[in-house]
Order: sequence, then C-alpha cells, then structure tokens
Amino acid sequence: MTRTALTRTAAVAAALAATAFAAPALAQSSGSATGTGTITIVRPLTVTKNADLRFGTVVRPASGSGSVAVTAAGARSVTGGVVGLSSGDTPQAAQFTVDGEGGQSVSVTVPATFTMANGTDVLTVTTTNNLSGSAAAQTLSNSLGSAGSLSFRVGGSVPVASTSPSGVYTGSFTVSAAYN
Repeated sequence: MTRTALTRTAAVAAALAATAFAAPALAQSSGSATGTGTITIVRPLTVTKNADLRFGTVVRPASGSGSVAVTAAGARSVTGGVVGLSSGDTPQAAQFTVDGEGGQSVSVTVPATFTMANGTDVLTVTTTNNLSGSAAAQTLSNSLGSAGSLSFRVGGSVPVASTSPSGVYTGSFTVSAAYN
C-alpha cells in the first residue's frame, strides 16, 4: 500500500471509530416515559336549614341592660333583669345539615354576628355553634363513594336594654360550606 492509501485507510478507520462511539452517545441523549392522569369526582355540597334560632319572648329590664342567650344545645338563659316568658316562641338553636361526599374535608362559615330589626330599631346577635374544632376543618361522615353529612347547631346572645322598644325583631344569617 502506498503512503497515501495508508493515510486514507487510517482516516476512514478513524471516522468509522468516531461514528461507532458517537452512536451510543446519541441514543442516550433522548428517552421517554409514560404519564397517567387521574380525577376524583365528588357530589356537590348542599346546606339545609332544619330549624331557626329563636330567643322566645322576654320582658326587657326595668332599668339598665341584660341579655338573652340560647346555647347551641337550645337552652335559654337571661341576665341583667331580663325575664324569659314561657309563652310565645319556644327558645331553640338553629340547626343546619351539610350534605356531600363522605369523608371529605369541608370548611363551614357561620357569621360571628347578625342583626335583627323591628322597623328602624336594631339588635345585634353574637352567634355560637357546636362545631368540633375549627369550622374550617370539618369532615363529612362516611367515606368516599357514599353520601356524607355534618349536622350542627347555632345559638347566640342578644343584648336587651331597658330602652329597647317593644316588638318582634327579625333578621337572617347565612351559613355556607365549601370543600377544602
């Protein structure tokens, strides 16, 4: 072989060797994987009012001020000269039920206060409830795949002064729930 032919042969051999080593490197620079998708579908939430909050009928104090309270259990108490009568509405706590997907975490919202009015006269009610722990971390009964529910009660207290005008006071408040 001539020197030129030998040089050419060596160059071709070097090129083939470079290609042979480069091919595995190119194969390793790409790859693939398969992903999956999931979705969990739950039934919608509903909130139902089962009973209204009722303070009953009271006599305002002769002087000063007092209050009327109804616990979440439904027991009425009076202070400061307010007298609770047995006639009229029977005192009771409001009751609500949240229905949705079993075992799911929900956040329940109960307003801290609401107003009741008699014409232009207004009384402010401060609410209480019997939810266990944080209202933002409640759990519906049962498990995923079945209906779940959460029942709770709302009580409250309202100040009554000797200057509070006589009459029927009414007001409303909204309880809501959302999945966490």
